[in-house]
Amino acid sequence: MQSIVISWIATSLFCGASVVWAQSATLGGEVVLPVGVGEKKRSFRGSLYRNRQTPSARVKSLQKDGISPYQAIIISAHPTSFDPEVKPLSVPVEIEQVGVAFAPRVTPITVGSTVEFIYNDAIYHNVFSLTPGAKFNVGRHPTGKVVAQKIAKSGVIDLFCDIHPQMHGAILSLDTPYFAGVDKEGKYLLDDLPAGTYQVRAFYPGLDLATVELEFEAGEAKTWHFRLSR
Repeated sequence: MQSIVISWIATSLFCGASVVWAQSATLGGEVVLPVGVGEKKRSFRGSLYRNRQTPSARVKSLQKDGISPYQAIIISAHPTSFDPEVKPLSVPVEIEQVGVAFAPRVTPITVGSTVEFIYNDAIYHNVFSLTPGAKFNVGRHPTGKVVAQKIAKSGVIDLFCDIHPQMHGAILSLDTPYFAGVDKEGKYLLDDLPAGTYQVRAFYPGLDLATVELEFEAGEAKTWHFRLSR
């Protein structure tokens, strides 16, 4: 009986140690944008007339005004000490066209995933990309239409509407499963990071890509703050 108890304790300690060593690391911090980035641009009457927005479309536009420019930042961790398993996302990621804008402005996915463009303005829209290796044009569609598009290329895929030239969005197609968005205050948290070394990147459209090399041990929590620049 005593030998059974000793064996159980030893097994429990061994398994417990395995759990400790298997713990994932985390990275958190804040991102600072340059002064003036994200400030609202003046709307000209002519462009509003060309858009022919209905009252319902204008309401939707106002509902989007609370979005912070920080929410267009994506933090991604790219392993340099091991090869991560990268799979397409199991369900399509939605990109809305509302308030004569792409929402979200930047959409992160893993390479090979499918996005769905959802037409939620009371006016016609189009979605196209001229990014080399990822060119497509889904055509013009009315309110309520949903169009799927598979993204087979990694990198930044710029999105435009041929009816409204002021519209610009982006898909950030990643070769890593470790990425996260940033909240309205500029804070982020990356968790579930296996032990190893990474190049961690902070992306914002139109700004220089900020990078840092970090090494994590199992269960380690680190803090890193990014300051983006033009």
